[in-house]
Amino acid sequence: MLAIFLAATAVAAAEDQSAYAGEYFYNFEFAYLTPDGIDERWCIKGDMSRAERPDRWGTSRVVVEGTLGPEGHYGNLGVCERILTVTRLVKVVNMRGRE
Repeated sequence: MLAIFLAATAVAAAEDQSAYAGEYFYNFEFAYLTPDGIDERWCIKGDMSRAERPDRWGTSRVVVEGTLGPEGHYGNLGVCERILTVTRLVKVVNMRGRE
């Protein structure tokens, strides 16, 4: 019975995965995604190191897969509307450093 429950939970978790594209901003203490077509910021949880330059400050265009958390106030001073838990970084282009 426990095996059936765990299998059903794993399937449900996989179904919650979606792809998101947008502008990824990061610095030494904060990272968020501004998704295409939505006027929001989503705090990022997960490994985005391939989308970051060595100086740890900049922006990149990304496509990620992950799970979007509930609405709220997250991150520095609550500027993010949600938390996006990234499970896979699909694509990175146009990496730019601090200007």
